[in-house]
Amino acid sequence: MAKKKLLLAAVFVGVMAALLLYVYIQQENAKTQKEIGNKVSVVVAARNIPAGTELEKGLLTYSEVPERYLPPNPIMGDQADLFLGATLTVNVQAGQYIQTSDFARTEISRDLSGKVPAGERAMSIPVDAISGVSGLLTPGDRVDLLGTFPVSDKDQLIPGEGGRASMGYVTMPLLQNVTLLAVGKQLSDVNAQSNGRAGYSTVTASLTLKEAELLTIAQTRGKLTLLLRNQDDIESAPSEQLTLKGVLENLSVIQETRNKVVRKRVKKKKEPTGPTIRSGN
Repeated sequence: MAKKKLLLAAVFVGVMAALLLYVYIQQENAKTQKEIGNKVSVVVAARNIPAGTELEKGLLTYSEVPERYLPPNPIMGDQADLFLGATLTVNVQAGQYIQTSDFARTEISRDLSGKVPAGERAMSIPVDAISGVSGLLTPGDRVDLLGTFPVSDKDQLIPGEGGRASMGYVTMPLLQNVTLLAVGKQLSDVNAQSNGRAGYSTVTASLTLKEAELLTIAQTRGKLTLLLRNQDDIESAPSEQLTLKGVLENLSVIQETRNKVVRKRVKKKKEPTGPTIRSGN
């Protein structure tokens, strides 16, 4: 009888251990998945492809990559057909990402509709010299969009100058990491670079339907401002609202944050890059 109880106890302990191990593995998998983020399909070279080669399906394969680790200008899996027949301007090694920057711009800008990713829409946004980054934007750039809106909350109003009515504003990030499909009528940056950057009063962005709805309603009540991103920067910053009153009350904090950024940048420039290796004769 005692042996039977011991056996049952051992079985119970084994089952509980297996259950706890399963729960632990599931939790770790969920944690890892959360850290990595969603995976997306991107196009990679199935073999070495020399420059000057016209892209064919047989040269392509696909890889599932965490969205946060994407290269700056990837060709997504559902966009591969748009680049078939286009000529590569660089050598691409087997297993390497094939990027939009690997082609002459004239090869991939045949029309606007062909540049819109599946599931997204092209939306034109009015800009001026300030909100449009002084006319320096080009197709393919990625931007953040800020919205600035008037507020009537008495706690946020500040006295106007010269007896004018009190005013208050709030600014917030609306969208981040948005790709520009066109700038003015330019679908490619080739003509803009060869003929000089032409002035423009609109930019056309690639947006989901919900994002387009957001910007459409935002434009009826406020002003949009575009912020140009580094091509290698794909991270999203926390979205926070700033009021005019809050900004004026925290200028010293804002300036100290800027000083830290500058000091860090200067320090990085001064850091040694390592000894220079000279080849002997």
